[in-house]
Amino acid sequence: MKKIFAPFPLLAAVLLLGGCKTVRIEGPAVSVPAAKPRLEQAKTSLKNKKEAAITLPPTLGGIIASDRWLIHNAQQREEFIGHVSYENDIYTFRADYALSDRSKNLISAKGNVYLKQAKPGEPVYEAYADRGNYSYQQKTGDLQAEPGKEIHLIYQEKEKEPITAYAQKAAFSLEGGLYVLQGNVRVIRPTPQGRQTMSAQQARYFQKQNYLELKGGAKVADELRTLQAETIIYDGTKNYSYAYGARPLLTGKSEQGTFAIIADKVQSDNEGNKINMDGKVQGWLISPAINEAAVNDKF
Repeated sequence: MKKIFAPFPLLAAVLLLGGCKTVRIEGPAVSVPAAKPRLEQAKTSLKNKKEAAITLPPTLGGIIASDRWLIHNAQQREEFIGHVSYENDIYTFRADYALSDRSKNLISAKGNVYLKQAKPGEPVYEAYADRGNYSYQQKTGDLQAEPGKEIHLIYQEKEKEPITAYAQKAAFSLEGGLYVLQGNVRVIRPTPQGRQTMSAQQARYFQKQNYLELKGGAKVADELRTLQAETIIYDGTKNYSYAYGARPLLTGKSEQGTFAIIADKVQSDNEGNKINMDGKVQGWLISPAINEAAVNDKF
């Protein structure tokens, strides 16, 4: 279960990449009309932006490009409209629209939002969404999908199969290390037993504790087994998992045959090598080896 929800640290760079924020560019590219107390100036030429880029902090390594650039100086707000993009050697950001509200320390984006973080020697994080917000003071934010659509999160270590997650929305706190997915949540990850799919209405991952909670019609399935319950817990630190609520049902295949077991609670190690079931345990096993054994001829 280690790093099962690792895609979500990408959100540290969410919406103009966290540290990028939205830069107020000073210099000849921004002229303030003396007659207007509030400045609202549209920039349709990217040439002036690129010329003004020399005023940006060198740590950014680039500027935000867009079709239009509106500055509301009195409100401490900037809008980037149409084909919004930012890219350097580590971060990539794209959207149809982005707003920086420095008075609220908030950055928002909407329309085909795409984020990528690819630090040298580290895993690659990607996210796709329709809308998103990031508070760079609180280090909290969210990603959302339009009705009928999903957000898509990807985490990939070098030369390994990626972990992917889908949901209708996600919220996160980087300081607290808490990541919450809601609405038809699905997580697909590789395991030694093959590809595993987790699903629920809500998933909460506590990064510092390496603790995952699936709630609401929770289900975990791989090529051999399927576990269904109201709630399924994975504790990576203590290396155990358990399921409870709605009479957990475990079905699958083993060396002995196919089986189905229902109980009040199911607990196992995270590898599934040792499984304990408690409370009104019921089930069946279909084993060709047992059915064809000579002892059956006596009955």
